Amino acid sequence: MSQLSGWNSIKIGVDFGTTYSGVAWAHTSIPGEINIIDRWVIGRNRTCAKVPSEIAYTSSGVKWGFGIPRKEPRLAWFKLLLDPTKYSHASTANSPLARTQLLIPPGKKPVDVVADYLSELYKHTIDHLEKSLGKDVVEVSSLEFILTVPAVWSDEAKDLTLQAAESAGFGRKKSIRLISEPEATTVCCLKEIEPKNLNVGDTFVVADCGDRTVDVISYTITRISPQLELVECVGGTGAVCGSTVLNERFEELVRDRIGDKFDKMKHEARLYMVKEFNDILKRNFTDSEDEGISTCPIPGIADDSTAGIKGGMFAMDREEMRKIFDPVVQKIVQLVQQQVNEVEKTKVNPSLEEMRIPPTSYFSGQTRQVKALILVGSFGESEYLRSQLQNQIRTSDGRKLSILQPPNAWTAAVRGAVMRGLEGEMVRIRKAPNSYGRLCNERFIAGVHPKRDGYIDRHNGEYMCKGRVQWYVQKGEHIEENDPPRQTVSISLDEIGERVSITILESDSPDPPNTSRSTGIRTACTLEVDTSVIPKEKFIRNIGISGQPYFRLIFDLLMNFQSASILYEFEVGGRVYRDVKAHYH
Repeated sequence: MSQLSGWNSIKIGVDFGTTYSGVAWAHTSIPGEINIIDRWVIGRNRTCAKVPSEIAYTSSGVKWGFGIPRKEPRLAWFKLLLDPTKYSHASTANSPLARTQLLIPPGKKPVDVVADYLSELYKHTIDHLEKSLGKDVVEVSSLEFILTVPAVWSDEAKDLTLQAAESAGFGRKKSIRLISEPEATTVCCLKEIEPKNLNVGDTFVVADCGDRTVDVISYTITRISPQLELVECVGGTGAVCGSTVLNERFEELVRDRIGDKFDKMKHEARLYMVKEFNDILKRNFTDSEDEGISTCPIPGIADDSTAGIKGGMFAMDREEMRKIFDPVVQKIVQLVQQQVNEVEKTKVNPSLEEMRIPPTSYFSGQTRQVKALILVGSFGESEYLRSQLQNQIRTSDGRKLSILQPPNAWTAAVRGAVMRGLEGEMVRIRKAPNSYGRLCNERFIAGVHPKRDGYIDRHNGEYMCKGRVQWYVQKGEHIEENDPPRQTVSISLDEIGERVSITILESDSPDPPNTSRSTGIRTACTLEVDTSVIPKEKFIRNIGISGQPYFRLIFDLLMNFQSASILYEFEVGGRVYRDVKAHYH
């Protein structure tokens, strides 16, 4: 057996993207060595750090990634269907998403398509690990998967991602956790920056400009050694203004030029044209004086001087390229400038941030100053985007920001996910993204509670008021790593061990009202608490007004805010149970 079998943990990062996905891993015996999977098709010498997020249901079975035959209809962008409310505008008549929706096999839902794709990714990953480490090592090692998700996604979309990953095999005797894409890239980039350029108290804004979404978030360094630790400065923001939006704008330009001929183009021809724009023109555009005319193949369309087509090539000047880029780039500029402004309005809180670090002159209640912007993601490699951010972003005192574009930014998220698995939590204090509370009942108070909400408790006969909210945390509040918000819950049960249903509400307001009828309060999820795991002596037996026995149970319900998810637990008599299932709506 391999010498590695003495250690038994493999950390696997999975960056499931809109257009490409990546996988990286590390064995805990050699934690400094992070390996990127770059071979995806057996028998081919071609290597690539990522694989296309595409799948095809063919007569000979499922094909995926680079293994889909060229002319086979393929589903693309299906990741976006996990959070349709944010991407409805992406499903235009000729978009890959619209085509994908038509190609989904009968009886399958979007989460099933994602699961099918992740299943192929999982099998390839296991095969790669067995060839790299030996099958015996993989069999005796615990596998921990860390999946990246957009920070702007809803809790429901994140939960669907977990469901798909579990269905794909990631959850079989293994653990899965989520990490937000910007946090993963931040962890990677800060750890790879030359240590002498990092200081306790430094604040960075991170812009993760991906294929579809752009997430912007900020962190202050509170510890460098022996382990990097961060605190979140202000709540992150994001929008749908990633690099694939440029592809759509390019297609709009082509349509404007050639009219109905665009719709008559063969699907494969259009895909080839957009791929050439994506891989060459978009990546290389800088708007420099010597660029001149940019050209792109447009298969199947005859030459037309009025449409700028000659020799099968579609021509665009610098101004037209700017028109494709600028509306998207300006959205990113606005997001980054807004984040910088918000960060530099905040003051350092010594009571929270000095707890684990040596005293410094920085931590004196003064406002934060942003040291640099870290630009990552596939679109983050764009020189034009970098130059526009450099020219336009200003700090509160008028400074231009230093902009860092780390090498290998395309794989920063997946490498950061592995680092998170190896080193544990690095963000010690987070900001609550919303206000979260529990739907509950209270003793009725005349003149305070509306009569329409009054009722008599069937167990003890007390006059109660329904539809009240007890808030765990309010939007923007600090949440410390080891101090999750908690509430004491007292419930009446007909039998010991009944499952208990608890509704969790949320609001965008930092000061929400305490009644569920109020505007802006919505259901986040419904929790199913399994009380059968609790020792019977913890249930208090009572006799109800009907003469029948009932049982009282008192427990603390905990909300653990993690990078990209909320973990619900409950505590009875000092013991914490994870037997809580969240059902999202």
